[in-house]
Order: sequence, then structure tokens, then C-alpha cells
Amino acid sequence: MAARRKPARKAAPRKAAPKRKVVAKKKAAPKKASAPAATPSAIGAMNHHLDYTTHDIEGVKRFYTHLLGFSKFNEDPQFNYLWIQTGNSSSLGFMPPMQDMGEPSPAKEPVIYFMVKDVDRAYSNLSSKGVMFEGPPADMPWGHRVVRTTDPEGRSVMLATPKRRP
Repeated sequence: MAARRKPARKAAPRKAAPKRKVVAKKKAAPKKASAPAATPSAIGAMNHHLDYTTHDIEGVKRFYTHLLGFSKFNEDPQFNYLWIQTGNSSSLGFMPPMQDMGEPSPAKEPVIYFMVKDVDRAYSNLSSKGVMFEGPPADMPWGHRVVRTTDPEGRSVMLATPKRRP
């Protein structure tokens, strides 16, 4: 006798996936720029600047502005000084050596140059802690009031405040 075939089962109807409610995403409010954090120093440092001497001011200018692309710079022809902004609170300066500033003729190590809120106050506070300076703060012809000291390895460190213009 022939085997009896079982009737094929019908596939169960598929249930539709539950409909999801579409919720419109709220646009995030633009973040407000927070005020810059207080400068973490006892001297009131506002930015970081390094001064270098150079015998090739045009070559240095070309390198930093044209090749590296630092677009914010300023030249002071009176002192043959080139100032280049390298960040929000950092910059570089270049000028020929100045004999009357006690600088040797060949290019030298940079001077660590901290712009501070009040150079006289910083000088007074640091002197009271035993920091030795080359002299009291003095007005410079380029428009800063400065005082110079050295770090433990002999690097020059300048504290400076822009002089107020009359």
C-alpha cells in the first residue's frame, strides 16, 4: 500500500511588528562659552611668550608665517622685532641681539617671557620669597615694564606688563 501523505501545514500568519512611536529629537541648545579658567599661577601669568635672537629675521618670518602658517603676526620696524601668535595664550618673538641688553652676538637660548597682570606686585611677592632678580622692574623702550631673573639652570625668565599708554 502506498504511504499516505500528510497534508502540508499552512504557515501561521506573521504578526506585524509593533509600531514604534517616532519622537522628534529636540535640538540641543548651543553650548555657552564658559569663561576662561583663572590662570593657575601665583604671579598672575596671562600668557606664555618666548623671545629668541636671530641674525635672519626675514628667514624666520618666512618659516613661521609662510611655511608653518601662523597668520597672526606683527613687525616693529623700530626694533626690528617680529611677534608671532602661536596659540590663544602663546607667542614667539624674534629680533637681532641687542648689545645694550647684555646679550651675546650669536643667537642664544630663548628668554622665558611671562606677561603678568602687575610686574611690580609679582616682583615684590617673589622677592619676599627669596627669588633674586637682576634689578627692580624697569620700563623698556618697546612698551613693557620688565624684571629679569634666572631659573635654577640659568635660563633667563622675564616677567613683563605692558605699560599703560597716556
